[in-house]
Amino acid sequence: MTMEVLGCDGGKQEGKFLVTMRLGDRVLLDAGSAASLSNEEQKAVEKVLISHAHLDHVHELGFLADTRLSQTDASLEVYGSRAAISIIREHYMNDLLWPDFSRIVMDGTPAMIYREFVDYDWLELGDGLAIMPVPVNHGAGGRGFLIRSKTACIAYSGDTGPTEDIWRLAAEQENLALVVVEVSFPDGMESTALASDHLTPSLLATEMKKLDRDVPIYAFHLKPWFRHEIVRDLSRHFIDRAVLLLRGERIEF
Repeated sequence: MTMEVLGCDGGKQEGKFLVTMRLGDRVLLDAGSAASLSNEEQKAVEKVLISHAHLDHVHELGFLADTRLSQTDASLEVYGSRAAISIIREHYMNDLLWPDFSRIVMDGTPAMIYREFVDYDWLELGDGLAIMPVPVNHGAGGRGFLIRSKTACIAYSGDTGPTEDIWRLAAEQENLALVVVEVSFPDGMESTALASDHLTPSLLATEMKKLDRDVPIYAFHLKPWFRHEIVRDLSRHFIDRAVLLLRGERIEF
């Protein structure tokens, strides 16, 4: 299975893309930059897994739904926690700010179907791909994921502050290959990170002690204006074990 990085930035600036990962051709993990895909690639997307409902993770979900509306016959399935789905329906696709695509029916098929996660249960997505949503320490219905292919498992933190269950469950996976984890602020802004339920490199080092597995670390969700400081602090704590995700990168697992 391939995870392609469509967007991995934790803030919006020129040349930066908000968080979206593509798993194979049919599944997106978050939708901050979903519309950066070509028309044909957007039409191929069948499922979107929302880690949480903050704007940088759902920003282009509505544009993806709009692209698919008159060009495909199948519903777009949007998965999230109960809280995340409620926020999207009430504050985003509410027929005021943007159409409620779940109420638009074409030839008997709704343009969008919301599906609520069952925490700590594996959800089979086809092609040997499965995910387990795990609550993490972040607002807007925050979830991390264990993502399992036919050959390996990866842990994806989503946005989170210091948390527990995702690392405990990841440590139980014998074929854990790597960790994709947010690092939003430099060490000098730990109080800001904790107040907003995010991580710094120092806090990440503490989190990785909970995992207690020597696997590669891919960091994402950096605030672009603090990039140099975050890179410096990551190198102090992890030397070359932790690397930054880049748009266009493909991770095989």
